[in-house]
Amino acid sequence: MFNDIIGIIKNSSCNNFYDVCEMLDDCVNSDNDFAGILSQIGTIPESIPHDSTEEKLFSKASDIILSRAFMELGLKSAVLRERGDSADVIAESIIFGYTLAADAKSFRLSRTAKNQKDFKISALSVWRKDNDYAVLCSPYFQYPARNSQIYAQALTNNVCLLSWEHLIFMIEKGIKEDAKLNLSELWGFSEKYYQ
Repeated sequence: MFNDIIGIIKNSSCNNFYDVCEMLDDCVNSDNDFAGILSQIGTIPESIPHDSTEEKLFSKASDIILSRAFMELGLKSAVLRERGDSADVIAESIIFGYTLAADAKSFRLSRTAKNQKDFKISALSVWRKDNDYAVLCSPYFQYPARNSQIYAQALTNNVCLLSWEHLIFMIEKGIKEDAKLNLSELWGFSEKYYQ
């Protein structure tokens, strides 16, 4: 459950970062209420201090949750350990062989002013490297409601803007990639739409 993840993060001071990440990975991947975790991971609790190790661990938990979501959709997925100038999650289609680089985003409810730098669309496009697709996952309500440069950047860079709510819907409906359902149509929607 989500409270277990927060408990691991809040009690992390006596362990090193990678050990805590392993504990978070075990917690996320053993939880049967995965939709419940997905519904809460988009919001950073105010009890987690700004710019802290706890906030970095929360970010890592969101990466682990995004990776599991891709697995629930039938992809092979892993969280990358390296930080900076790279995507956080890599996924691969077991059936069709395409790959994608993904970045998970969570925001504080108290954070109201957001700009395109918060979403890192152009950076994610670069971080894609040799992967076929790039996916950004953020809370739906945090995407700008009006015109925004992030939408133009997503179209021109072929970055799929996904939300945690989209993932909940797909997982609850049992959507899973198989020989008849190629999810690359979703990941590559921007490129197809932009043509």
